Amino acid sequence: MAFVTARDGEKLHVRVLGRGRPVLLLHGLGSSSVQWLPFVLPLLGVARFYIPDLRGAGRSGTVSLNQPDMFQNHVEDVEDIVRHFGLRDFLLAGHSMGATTALHWQRLGGFANVRRYLHIDQSPCVSNRDDWRYGLLGEVQEDCFNDLRQLAELLTQHAHHDHLHALPPSARRRALGLLALSQEKMGNRAPARALRVAARLPALTRLFPLGRTRDLQRILTTYLATQDYRESLRQCSTPVTVMVGMRSTLYDPAGQMAIADYAPQCRVVRFERAGHLLPLDSPVQFMREFGRFIRE
Repeated sequence: MAFVTARDGEKLHVRVLGRGRPVLLLHGLGSSSVQWLPFVLPLLGVARFYIPDLRGAGRSGTVSLNQPDMFQNHVEDVEDIVRHFGLRDFLLAGHSMGATTALHWQRLGGFANVRRYLHIDQSPCVSNRDDWRYGLLGEVQEDCFNDLRQLAELLTQHAHHDHLHALPPSARRRALGLLALSQEKMGNRAPARALRVAARLPALTRLFPLGRTRDLQRILTTYLATQDYRESLRQCSTPVTVMVGMRSTLYDPAGQMAIADYAPQCRVVRFERAGHLLPLDSPVQFMREFGRFIRE
């Protein structure tokens, strides 16, 4: 275990495990470094893993975002972690939000010391555009984004409250209802049910992992903005492996596989029976392919 001081003075928790070639792993939104543990344990003899809890997650849960653009914030934290440990010629892997963080870093020229990159179930362009229909949630994106815009506006109106549980009752119920609606449209029925229960039992909102209003507003602002990394991928000289959940409801598999049309060196691995959480949906195949990425 280690704590790295970020450039704003905050302490970020990083798990450091194993011996061998350095590997940096970035988790997804709503997850933490724990998501990687079952898959790194069998590989501790061949690699040294650096697994941060990004801001707002795990043991970095009390650390707030300090910028309007969440991905820029995470990139700067990743740079501080790389600098702290003196990482060189290392492997990088990112799942979902962690994958977009990696692409954001690549666009800024951050892959100079990345030997190979593993991209797990994430589109290279989050928002739909005239020339791109494979963004978050595909055809229902605009409907869901309208809910999220209403939520962002609501949080702006109550910016003086620092947590969802501190909102006035009517605003809290409205906020949780919009969150539940967006989760339902994403196919996440269990979180949607939990949010609807929390709307009736305010004390439960204290347990909500993304409950700080400013952080939630910045996450919404980031995802509602256009995040397009297709052109920057054309300049990527780092070999890229793309793992695609062929049943993913968040990102159309066709859009994920299209990364091979942009990245000069790209290998696509299909997980036929997996959705967005492909390490959990197809753990045996994921362990095999993850081990291949580490060892090759």
